[in-house]
Amino acid sequence: MTDAQTSAPLQPIGILRRLACIIYESMLLLAVLMLTALGATLLTGINEEHPLFPLFTLFTLCVAFLYFGWFWTRGGVSLAMQTWRIQLVGRRGQAVTWMHAMRRFLVALLQWVVILVGLQAWRTGLWPVALGVLVVVAAGLVWTWRHPQKLMLHDLLSDTRLVRLPDHKKTGV
Repeated sequence: MTDAQTSAPLQPIGILRRLACIIYESMLLLAVLMLTALGATLLTGINEEHPLFPLFTLFTLCVAFLYFGWFWTRGGVSLAMQTWRIQLVGRRGQAVTWMHAMRRFLVALLQWVVILVGLQAWRTGLWPVALGVLVVVAAGLVWTWRHPQKLMLHDLLSDTRLVRLPDHKKTGV
């Protein structure tokens, strides 16, 4: 963190800013994963029928982790986070370690898997499962909204939190 960031108190970010950042981050990650898939396909000819396709899936998850881990452990700010003035820090404001990053990534990944299961259940008419997932997700969002530091499950379990970066001071030329 810079001196300016450490002198001001760390302010938590709201759910809407977090969700906007997730949308932008998803577009950036999609581009990275598309390039990864293109490279792997051109080099190995791998496709869904290939016996090693599950390893390719694991490889893409590792690429996604490295994408986030790289930014999170080097200042706590990815391009999307920089745009939305968000920084990832440890619970007490310290720098994020690779262990923090791994726990955060794995818990967030598990949360997305639950959401995808809920969407698949809704799509296939398994209404009780879809409704259960919806209730759990809604409860998590309400809990985050009410939490004083706006922490989500992956924040709590990874001992990290998202804070708002101070706005840039505009200077004349």
